[in-house]
Amino acid sequence: MINRKIVASAFALLVSIGIFAQNSTNSPYTRFGYGKLIDGGFARTNSMGGIGLGFRSKNTINIINPAAYSEIDSTSFLFEFGLSGMMSRFASKTASSTKITGNIDYVALQFPITKWIGVSAGLVPYSFVGYAFKTKDSLRIPSNNDTVYCRNIQSFGGVGGISQVYLGMAFRFFDRLSLGVNGYYMFGEVSHARYSEQEFSDKRPTHSTTSTSALKVRSFNTRLGLQYSQKLRENKDLLTVGAIYEFQHKLGSEYTVSTYGVDTVLDTLNNVFELPNVYGLGFTYTLDNRLMFGADAVYQQFAKAYFQNQPNVLNNRLKLSAGIEFVNKPNGNRYIDRMVWRLGANYATSYAKVNDSNLSDYAVTLGFGFPFRANRSMLNLHLEYGGMGAMHSSNLLKENYLKVGISFSLNEMWFYRLLLR
Repeated sequence: MINRKIVASAFALLVSIGIFAQNSTNSPYTRFGYGKLIDGGFARTNSMGGIGLGFRSKNTINIINPAAYSEIDSTSFLFEFGLSGMMSRFASKTASSTKITGNIDYVALQFPITKWIGVSAGLVPYSFVGYAFKTKDSLRIPSNNDTVYCRNIQSFGGVGGISQVYLGMAFRFFDRLSLGVNGYYMFGEVSHARYSEQEFSDKRPTHSTTSTSALKVRSFNTRLGLQYSQKLRENKDLLTVGAIYEFQHKLGSEYTVSTYGVDTVLDTLNNVFELPNVYGLGFTYTLDNRLMFGADAVYQQFAKAYFQNQPNVLNNRLKLSAGIEFVNKPNGNRYIDRMVWRLGANYATSYAKVNDSNLSDYAVTLGFGFPFRANRSMLNLHLEYGGMGAMHSSNLLKENYLKVGISFSLNEMWFYRLLLR
């Protein structure tokens, strides 16, 4: 039995770490837009390619579709947190490098209000930014005397991220239809810097320029969710269809841009960014409570949303996900029969515009669930291999990564014990 005081203390500790810890990533592609977007799933659904729109479970928190909260047992209390580490390799025509990063991914809880109302709250990321790289080139310039070369050195760096505290609620009607909503408070800061220096082969002076930008976010967002479930094949199978929607609106923010060189320019703009319309549709099909498979499609209209007070700065993003989960005997005596096996994949077009190239990212996922014998809690292991870049361009950097995640999904029958007292 897991002590409630321990769980509560761990929750408070992880929230504090999550708020103040630096999100870690090393991708140069996070220089564009809001950085690397985090779609918000937890280890179980991430192991199935990131599906979640039609996913419902009594033992797992699913924040991808808030309508899933109503599935929780009326006597249960769920607490979940996840950690991950990632090894990334970046390669160009002439060089390559490998980076290792790690981070606390999320912390969340869920509990019932009644048999048909569920509530969830937690801390999750929206985006990460982290990169540091340098470019060099040399140019011959006209001169009346000797040949003169100009050497241009540019250094780029970025750090930060946007996090979300969420509170969600779902209502179930007629045991088939569920409606839910997530409210988010978004906060964080993303900073970018560029240093440019020009050196000449003759005695003329060196020129340098430093440009910085900082985006501070304090804003709210809302996601609406719907799920409809139908039992099939003499009540042995279950089909669930789900959908989500987020509306386009202003992102509460302060954007400061500065340039230091021959002239100094400093400017601050408020609320010149927007969050896009988001549409999602997906399903899961469960056979005999042993095999589940599903697929999702999510479309984000970034091209219509203003970025730095301009439309069409970013591309619309489409993400397709599919996955499967299998358990041999959920109530079997042998441990291996109760273990859960997961497999999935996803593909997404990038919302960032880089040299007019069509960027995309992909991932294949593998996961294992290790149940605790004493209760319905589970330790989840998540493996993911993926990449990002342009399919038909050899001029852009190619990124590949291997990610290992671990999560603890703790399921306590608190309300049942309270009734017995």
